[in-house]
Amino acid sequence: MEKVQILLSTYNGEKYIRQQLDSLLGQDYTNISILIRDDGSKDETVSIVEAYSKKHNNITLIKGENKGVISSFFELILHASPDASYYAFCDQDDFWKPTKVSRAVSLLGKEDTRTPLLYFSRLDIVDEQLQLLKHSQIPPQGAGLANALIQNIATGCTIVFNRTMRELFQAHTPRIEMVTMHDAWFYLLGTAFGKVIYDEQSHLLYRQHSSNTLGMADSKLKSALVRYKTFKKKGHQKPYTTQTAEFYRLFEGELQDHQKKLIHDFLYKRQSLLGRISYAVSTPLYRQNERDTLIFKLLYALDSY
Repeated sequence: MEKVQILLSTYNGEKYIRQQLDSLLGQDYTNISILIRDDGSKDETVSIVEAYSKKHNNITLIKGENKGVISSFFELILHASPDASYYAFCDQDDFWKPTKVSRAVSLLGKEDTRTPLLYFSRLDIVDEQLQLLKHSQIPPQGAGLANALIQNIATGCTIVFNRTMRELFQAHTPRIEMVTMHDAWFYLLGTAFGKVIYDEQSHLLYRQHSSNTLGMADSKLKSALVRYKTFKKKGHQKPYTTQTAEFYRLFEGELQDHQKKLIHDFLYKRQSLLGRISYAVSTPLYRQNERDTLIFKLLYALDSY
Protein backbone atom coordinates (compact mmCIF):
# COMPACT_ATOMS: atom_id res chain seq x y z
CA MET A 1 0.00 0.00 0.00
CA GLU A 2 1.43 3.36 -1.11
CA LYS A 3 2.22 5.90 1.62
CA VAL A 4 0.12 9.08 1.72
CA GLN A 5 1.11 12.13 3.71
CA ILE A 6 -1.54 14.68 4.68
CA LEU A 7 -0.24 18.27 4.83
CA LEU A 8 -2.32 20.29 7.30
CA SER A 9 -1.77 23.97 8.08
CA THR A 10 -3.41 25.31 11.25
CA TYR A 11 -3.98 28.79 12.62
CA ASN A 12 -6.28 29.55 15.55
CA GLY A 13 -8.30 26.48 14.67
CA GLU A 14 -9.33 25.24 18.10
CA LYS A 15 -13.03 25.29 17.23
CA TYR A 16 -12.93 22.57 14.57
CA ILE A 17 -9.48 20.95 14.64
CA ARG A 18 -10.59 17.97 16.77
CA GLN A 19 -13.34 17.09 14.29
CA GLN A 20 -10.94 17.35 11.40
CA LEU A 21 -8.25 15.25 13.03
CA ASP A 22 -10.81 12.61 13.91
CA SER A 23 -11.92 12.48 10.29
CA LEU A 24 -8.33 12.09 9.12
CA LEU A 25 -7.68 9.30 11.59
CA GLY A 26 -10.92 7.64 10.47
CA GLN A 27 -9.85 7.18 6.86
CA ASP A 28 -10.35 3.71 5.40
CA TYR A 29 -6.87 3.98 3.86
CA THR A 30 -4.42 2.99 6.57
CA ASN A 31 -0.93 3.95 5.33
CA ILE A 32 -1.25 7.63 6.25
CA SER A 33 0.96 10.09 8.08
CA ILE A 34 -0.18 13.57 9.05
CA LEU A 35 2.29 16.48 8.98
CA ILE A 36 0.91 19.59 10.65
CA ARG A 37 2.46 23.04 10.60
CA ASP A 38 0.96 25.56 13.00
CA ASP A 39 1.23 29.11 11.68
CA GLY A 40 1.68 30.84 15.04
CA SER A 41 -1.70 30.16 16.65
CA LYS A 42 -2.67 32.22 19.71
CA ASP A 43 -5.43 29.87 20.91
CA GLU A 44 -5.39 26.23 22.04
CA THR A 45 -4.72 24.72 18.60
CA VAL A 46 -1.15 23.68 19.38
CA SER A 47 -2.03 22.01 22.69
CA ILE A 48 -4.89 20.13 21.03
CA VAL A 49 -2.63 18.88 18.22
CA GLU A 50 0.10 17.94 20.72
CA ALA A 51 -2.41 15.85 22.66
CA TYR A 52 -3.38 14.02 19.47
CA SER A 53 0.27 13.49 18.48
CA LYS A 54 0.99 11.82 21.84
CA LYS A 55 -1.79 9.31 21.18
CA HIS A 56 -1.09 8.77 17.47
CA ASN A 57 2.48 8.25 16.27
CA ASN A 58 1.55 9.09 12.69
CA ILE A 59 0.97 12.77 13.59
CA THR A 60 3.92 15.19 13.51
CA LEU A 61 3.68 18.86 14.49
CA ILE A 62 5.88 21.72 13.30
CA LYS A 63 5.49 24.86 15.44
CA GLY A 64 6.05 27.81 13.16
CA GLU A 65 5.82 31.57 13.27
CA ASN A 66 2.98 33.36 11.55
CA LYS A 67 3.81 33.61 7.85
CA GLY A 68 0.42 33.25 6.18
CA VAL A 69 -1.36 30.39 4.50
CA ILE A 70 0.72 30.24 1.30
CA SER A 71 4.05 30.17 3.12
CA SER A 72 2.72 27.66 5.61
CA PHE A 73 1.65 25.20 2.93
CA PHE A 74 4.85 25.71 0.95
CA GLU A 75 6.89 24.90 4.05
CA LEU A 76 4.80 21.78 4.58
CA ILE A 77 5.60 20.65 1.04
CA LEU A 78 9.31 21.26 1.52
CA HIS A 79 9.31 19.37 4.85
CA ALA A 80 7.16 16.52 3.58
CA SER A 81 8.39 12.96 3.70
CA PRO A 82 10.37 12.12 0.53
CA ASP A 83 9.28 8.48 0.67
CA ALA A 84 5.56 9.21 0.40
CA SER A 85 3.93 8.43 -2.93
CA TYR A 86 1.15 10.99 -2.57
CA TYR A 87 0.53 14.20 -0.65
CA ALA A 88 -2.83 15.73 0.29
CA PHE A 89 -3.50 19.35 1.20
CA CYS A 90 -5.77 19.71 4.22
CA ASP A 91 -7.58 22.63 5.86
CA GLN A 92 -8.23 22.72 9.60
CA ASP A 93 -11.98 23.25 9.60
CA ASP A 94 -13.35 20.72 7.10
CA PHE A 95 -14.38 17.11 7.61
CA TRP A 96 -13.13 14.27 5.42
CA LYS A 97 -15.35 11.35 4.56
CA PRO A 98 -13.66 7.97 5.25
CA THR A 99 -13.11 7.45 1.52
CA LYS A 100 -11.32 10.76 0.87
CA VAL A 101 -7.80 9.36 0.60
CA SER A 102 -8.60 5.92 -0.84
CA ARG A 103 -10.66 7.43 -3.67
CA ALA A 104 -7.83 9.75 -4.71
CA VAL A 105 -5.23 7.00 -4.53
CA SER A 106 -7.39 4.64 -6.59
CA LEU A 107 -7.60 7.18 -9.43
CA LEU A 108 -4.02 8.40 -9.23
CA GLY A 109 -2.73 4.82 -9.10
CA LYS A 110 -3.97 4.20 -12.64
CA GLU A 111 -1.63 6.85 -14.06
CA ASP A 112 2.07 6.97 -14.95
CA THR A 113 3.95 7.90 -11.78
CA ARG A 114 6.67 9.63 -13.84
CA THR A 115 4.12 12.29 -14.77
CA PRO A 116 3.26 15.11 -12.33
CA LEU A 117 -0.26 14.18 -11.23
CA LEU A 118 -2.87 16.42 -9.64
CA TYR A 119 -6.19 15.13 -8.30
CA PHE A 120 -8.98 17.41 -7.10
CA SER A 121 -12.67 16.90 -6.60
CA ARG A 122 -16.15 18.20 -6.10
CA LEU A 123 -17.22 19.41 -2.64
CA ASP A 124 -20.16 19.01 -0.31
CA ILE A 125 -20.59 22.58 0.92
CA VAL A 126 -21.91 22.53 4.48
CA ASP A 127 -22.71 24.99 7.26
CA GLU A 128 -20.78 25.24 10.51
CA GLN A 129 -22.70 22.25 11.89
CA LEU A 130 -21.77 20.16 8.82
CA GLN A 131 -25.32 20.29 7.43
CA LEU A 132 -25.41 20.14 3.64
CA LEU A 133 -26.04 23.45 1.87
CA LYS A 134 -25.26 22.46 -1.71
CA HIS A 135 -22.85 20.58 -3.95
CA SER A 136 -20.13 22.53 -5.69
CA GLN A 137 -20.50 23.02 -9.40
CA ILE A 138 -18.81 20.60 -11.77
CA PRO A 139 -16.51 22.82 -13.87
CA PRO A 140 -18.42 23.05 -17.18
CA GLN A 141 -15.42 24.05 -19.29
CA GLY A 142 -12.98 21.59 -17.74
CA ALA A 143 -9.39 22.05 -16.62
CA GLY A 144 -6.69 23.51 -18.83
CA LEU A 145 -3.78 25.94 -18.86
CA ALA A 146 -5.97 28.52 -20.64
CA ASN A 147 -8.17 28.42 -17.54
CA ALA A 148 -5.42 28.15 -14.91
CA LEU A 149 -3.79 31.40 -16.03
CA ILE A 150 -6.83 33.42 -14.89
CA GLN A 151 -8.80 31.15 -12.55
CA ASN A 152 -8.25 28.40 -10.02
CA ILE A 153 -10.82 25.60 -9.92
CA ALA A 154 -8.74 23.16 -7.85
CA THR A 155 -9.92 23.75 -4.29
CA GLY A 156 -6.89 23.14 -2.10
CA CYS A 157 -8.49 20.92 0.50
CA THR A 158 -9.42 18.39 -2.20
CA ILE A 159 -5.99 18.29 -3.86
CA VAL A 160 -3.83 15.17 -3.81
CA PHE A 161 -0.60 15.10 -5.84
CA ASN A 162 2.16 12.61 -6.47
CA ARG A 163 5.87 12.61 -5.65
CA THR A 164 6.82 13.72 -9.16
CA MET A 165 4.66 16.83 -8.74
CA ARG A 166 6.33 17.59 -5.41
CA GLU A 167 9.76 17.26 -7.04
CA LEU A 168 8.69 19.64 -9.81
CA PHE A 169 7.60 22.17 -7.19
CA GLN A 170 10.85 21.82 -5.23
CA ALA A 171 12.94 22.36 -8.35
CA HIS A 172 11.15 25.61 -9.18
CA THR A 173 9.91 27.13 -5.93
CA PRO A 174 8.17 30.46 -6.58
CA ARG A 175 8.45 33.65 -4.60
CA ILE A 176 5.61 33.70 -2.07
CA GLU A 177 4.53 37.26 -2.81
CA MET A 178 3.98 36.39 -6.47
CA VAL A 179 1.58 33.50 -5.85
CA THR A 180 -2.20 33.88 -5.72
CA MET A 181 -2.66 30.82 -3.50
CA HIS A 182 -0.89 27.49 -3.02
CA ASP A 183 -3.64 25.53 -4.76
CA ALA A 184 -3.74 27.95 -7.71
CA TRP A 185 0.00 27.40 -8.20
CA PHE A 186 -0.41 23.63 -8.24
CA TYR A 187 -3.31 23.90 -10.69
CA LEU A 188 -0.94 25.82 -12.98
CA LEU A 189 1.75 23.16 -12.61
CA GLY A 190 -0.70 20.36 -13.31
CA THR A 191 -2.23 21.90 -16.41
CA ALA A 192 1.15 22.90 -17.86
CA PHE A 193 3.32 19.88 -17.13
CA GLY A 194 1.24 17.02 -15.84
CA LYS A 195 -2.12 15.34 -15.82
CA VAL A 196 -5.10 16.77 -13.96
CA ILE A 197 -7.74 14.38 -12.65
CA TYR A 198 -11.07 15.88 -11.65
CA ASP A 199 -13.37 13.70 -9.57
CA GLU A 200 -17.09 14.44 -9.88
CA GLN A 201 -17.66 12.62 -6.61
CA SER A 202 -17.28 14.52 -3.35
CA HIS A 203 -15.45 12.96 -0.43
CA LEU A 204 -15.16 16.05 1.74
CA LEU A 205 -17.43 18.33 3.76
CA TYR A 206 -16.35 21.92 3.12
CA ARG A 207 -17.46 24.42 5.74
CA GLN A 208 -18.97 27.53 4.18
CA HIS A 209 -18.14 30.59 6.26
CA SER A 210 -20.01 33.88 6.15
CA SER A 211 -17.06 35.58 4.45
CA ASN A 212 -17.11 33.11 1.57
CA THR A 213 -20.44 33.74 -0.12
CA LEU A 214 -19.36 35.04 -3.52
CA GLY A 215 -21.82 34.16 -6.21
CA MET A 216 -24.72 33.46 -3.86
CA ALA A 217 -26.56 36.71 -4.62
CA ASP A 218 -30.31 36.44 -5.09
CA SER A 219 -30.40 37.41 -8.75
CA LYS A 220 -28.24 36.92 -11.82
CA LEU A 221 -27.82 40.66 -12.30
CA LYS A 222 -26.90 41.25 -8.67
CA SER A 223 -24.52 38.30 -8.75
CA ALA A 224 -22.84 39.62 -11.89
CA LEU A 225 -22.38 43.05 -10.29
CA VAL A 226 -20.95 41.52 -7.13
CA ARG A 227 -18.48 39.43 -9.13
CA TYR A 228 -17.50 42.37 -11.34
CA LYS A 229 -16.73 44.54 -8.30
CA THR A 230 -14.79 41.72 -6.67
CA PHE A 231 -12.69 41.00 -9.77
CA LYS A 232 -12.11 44.74 -10.29
CA LYS A 233 -10.95 45.19 -6.70
CA LYS A 234 -8.53 42.29 -7.06
CA GLY A 235 -7.51 43.63 -10.45
CA HIS A 236 -5.74 46.61 -8.90
CA GLN A 237 -3.03 44.17 -7.83
CA LYS A 238 -3.51 41.87 -10.84
CA PRO A 239 -2.84 38.69 -8.82
CA TYR A 240 -3.19 36.31 -11.77
CA THR A 241 -0.98 38.47 -13.97
CA THR A 242 1.63 38.54 -11.21
CA GLN A 243 1.42 34.78 -10.72
CA THR A 244 1.61 34.09 -14.45
CA ALA A 245 4.68 36.33 -14.77
CA GLU A 246 6.38 34.37 -11.99
CA PHE A 247 5.41 31.10 -13.62
CA TYR A 248 6.85 32.30 -16.95
CA ARG A 249 10.07 33.42 -15.27
CA LEU A 250 10.60 30.00 -13.72
CA PHE A 251 9.46 27.77 -16.57
CA GLU A 252 9.96 29.63 -19.86
CA GLY A 253 12.70 27.24 -20.93
CA GLU A 254 10.56 24.16 -20.26
CA LEU A 255 7.27 25.22 -21.83
CA GLN A 256 6.11 24.06 -25.23
CA ASP A 257 5.89 26.69 -27.97
CA HIS A 258 2.09 26.92 -27.88
CA GLN A 259 2.19 27.31 -24.09
CA LYS A 260 4.76 30.09 -24.36
CA LYS A 261 2.55 31.92 -26.85
CA LEU A 262 -0.51 31.51 -24.63
CA ILE A 263 1.31 33.03 -21.66
CA HIS A 264 3.27 35.65 -23.59
CA ASP A 265 0.16 37.03 -25.25
CA PHE A 266 -1.68 37.30 -21.92
CA LEU A 267 1.23 39.14 -20.32
CA TYR A 268 2.30 41.45 -23.13
CA LYS A 269 -0.70 42.21 -25.36
CA ARG A 270 -1.74 44.73 -22.70
CA GLN A 271 0.85 47.30 -23.74
CA SER A 272 -1.74 49.53 -25.44
CA LEU A 273 -5.49 50.07 -25.35
CA LEU A 274 -5.85 48.78 -28.90
CA GLY A 275 -3.78 45.71 -28.03
CA ARG A 276 -5.88 45.00 -24.94
CA ILE A 277 -9.16 45.33 -26.83
CA SER A 278 -7.93 43.13 -29.67
CA TYR A 279 -6.73 40.48 -27.22
CA ALA A 280 -9.93 40.63 -25.18
CA VAL A 281 -11.97 39.91 -28.30
CA SER A 282 -9.88 36.96 -29.48
CA THR A 283 -8.37 35.52 -26.28
CA PRO A 284 -8.43 31.73 -25.83
CA LEU A 285 -8.34 32.16 -22.05
CA TYR A 286 -11.52 31.26 -20.24
CA ARG A 287 -13.19 31.11 -16.87
CA GLN A 288 -15.72 28.43 -16.07
CA ASN A 289 -18.84 30.34 -17.03
CA GLU A 290 -19.55 32.80 -19.82
CA ARG A 291 -20.41 35.62 -17.44
CA ASP A 292 -17.06 35.46 -15.68
CA THR A 293 -15.19 35.13 -18.98
CA LEU A 294 -16.96 38.27 -20.23
CA ILE A 295 -16.04 40.11 -17.03
CA PHE A 296 -12.43 39.01 -17.49
CA LYS A 297 -12.39 40.35 -21.06
CA LEU A 298 -13.86 43.67 -20.00
CA LEU A 299 -11.40 44.11 -17.13
CA TYR A 300 -8.47 43.09 -19.32
CA ALA A 301 -9.44 45.73 -21.89
CA LEU A 302 -9.52 48.27 -19.03
CA ASP A 303 -6.09 47.05 -17.86
CA SER A 304 -7.58 45.90 -14.55
CA TYR A 305 -6.86 42.16 -14.68
